[in-house]
Amino acid sequence: MGWQARAGAQEAGQPAQAQPGTAAAPVQQTGYVDLMAGLGYTDNALLAHGQRKSDGIGTVGFNVDYKRLGNLSLDLLGNLDRLQYLKGSFGGSFYGHFYGTGILGKPTNILQWRLSDSFGEEMTNPLASPTPRNLQVINNVATGPRVNLHFGLTNRLTLFGLYSRTTYQRSPFDSQTYLGGAQFRHALPGDSSLSLRASTAHTKYVNGAAVRAYFYGTSTAYDIRRASISYDAKFVRTDFHLRAGYNTIRFGGASRHGSPLYEVRLDRQVSPFSRIFISGQQTYSTNGGSLESPGARVGLQVGASLNPGYAVAQPFNQRIADAGWLFNRARTSLSLTANYRQMIFDQTSATNNQYNHREEGVVVSLGRQLRPTVEVKLLAQGYEIRYAHLDARTRRETIRLTFSKLFSRSAIWFYIERRHQSGARGASTFQPASYNDDRVGIYFTYDLFGARSTRPSLQGMPGAGGIAGEY
Repeated sequence: MGWQARAGAQEAGQPAQAQPGTAAAPVQQTGYVDLMAGLGYTDNALLAHGQRKSDGIGTVGFNVDYKRLGNLSLDLLGNLDRLQYLKGSFGGSFYGHFYGTGILGKPTNILQWRLSDSFGEEMTNPLASPTPRNLQVINNVATGPRVNLHFGLTNRLTLFGLYSRTTYQRSPFDSQTYLGGAQFRHALPGDSSLSLRASTAHTKYVNGAAVRAYFYGTSTAYDIRRASISYDAKFVRTDFHLRAGYNTIRFGGASRHGSPLYEVRLDRQVSPFSRIFISGQQTYSTNGGSLESPGARVGLQVGASLNPGYAVAQPFNQRIADAGWLFNRARTSLSLTANYRQMIFDQTSATNNQYNHREEGVVVSLGRQLRPTVEVKLLAQGYEIRYAHLDARTRRETIRLTFSKLFSRSAIWFYIERRHQSGARGASTFQPASYNDDRVGIYFTYDLFGARSTRPSLQGMPGAGGIAGEY
């Protein structure tokens, strides 16, 4: 999804521990919104193995990481930039990843309403280089009501509905989804709760014939149904969530597949200066839903530049795992994160299954304040993606050194970066792209709201999320 990390957010944008029948907390808000402008240089704009072409890249855009809890709750995270290649290697294009959701009303109200929008980049060919020519924007917008029925101080029944539409910049894979379901939550002693949940979602492609032409044997509609039980608990230094159940997918009223559904999140502050988190899930998902997948905050908060995904029409069985350690003390910050992703298609045709893949990665970020407003940061990351059906793999490594100077409402950033990708194949005729790319640049930021920090936050769990595409 572009070089920015895939973004995620809490389910429904509400605190996971809001108890049935209890008064909501007063309005709370944190974060920032800033404008950005920069100029960079690359010695390999085409990301090619042999045909290297240098170019300058001008950038303007905005960055946001903002939360607000109250009668209007907001959760906004991401960036949107306009890129312009000065020597014309590619035409001007928008680039970035964003997830935003707003909830009107509190969990204690009878009626709430959600509106959300998320977008990011996916690759048309996942084995090619992630140039603007191989990337396209996918956007997912969703809206719908939530009705809360309270039974005493400890029980709440919630009925919800959601309409969403996913659109692709170039591929004819647009779709519409209608989701409905119910959840019953019972408050337990302490700040904990137990919930039962069931939902069904029907998705139909806007242009079914075009989707069939791209992916032979693909149905023009499918249904995903889920049923689960979950437990949430919040302690002094620990947040915990566990969900288990089953989900099924039915294609066009014909073939049906089923799979266990699970989601687990553990976040613990082990000291005043450090925090650990672990999260994982398995569920059926889609390109539109994966824009909201959990674990996305990990990359954005530690500054990682993750891998673009694959722009595909069909749903898939997605397995995700994230783990990390964040440290921030005095003038030193350190973060270590590990990521795992697996995408499996259940429709059994060679076209559908050829891009089944598994992705594993590690990100290390080390920062040091030289002075109260001056910091240097080193980031290193590596990923390996294996395509079993294609007998091919790619490896991507990035090393970036950043120097920043903060002012009252603005900052200046200098960076030097090296990107490397290597591709290998067995008996396959598909050859993944290989390239080296060295970059340097400078950019400026100006805070419109709040103050951007260069230090990793120890507040909240970076891997927090929910089952993507749910209310």
